[in-house]
Parts: sequence; C-alpha cells; structure tokens
Amino acid sequence: MWKRQKNENAQKEEDFEDAPEEFRDPLMDTLMIDPVLLPTSGKIMDRAVITRHLLNSSTDPFNRSPLSMDQLVPATDLKERIEKWKQTKSRSKRDGN
Repeated sequence: MWKRQKNENAQKEEDFEDAPEEFRDPLMDTLMIDPVLLPTSGKIMDRAVITRHLLNSSTDPFNRSPLSMDQLVPATDLKERIEKWKQTKSRSKRDGN
C-alpha cells in the first residue's frame, strides 16, 4: 500500500513538474494545493508546508517575524488558477497531447 501511494505521488509530481513558478511552493518547489499568503512577508506558500514549519517555529520562514496559523490568508485566486491549470494539463494528457 505505502509503495503504491509513493509511486502515485511521484507520478503526480512528475505530471506537474512544468508548473509555472508562481504555482510552486517557494521552499519545497512542489505544486501548491492550498496556497496561503504570509502577511508578515507577503510571500505565498502551500498551507501544508507552512503548517509543518509553524509546528517547529512560530515565525515567517522568510523574515523570522512572529507568525501563527490564524494569520494566514487564503490565496483563493491563485488556488483557482492552479486548479484550472491542472485540469487543462490532465485533459491534455488524456487526449494524448
């Protein structure tokens, strides 16, 4: 089970490796699923990545200003653009392009 999940995740990442830079998390360089704005630095990160960071350090990873989960602002416009890009990419792959 674990091996299959790992292979599926690797395949998904490979499928989206050509994602535009603005769609990628600046720390992990992975496609963002739930982008959020860090108001202390103005940077956008994936919620899962910043959540893991905040479990270890209550600071913005870009400028070390105090930061907490309740300060994160959903980047809904960016999330919608990422979803549209993923749908287009998946459709293109299904059609053999």
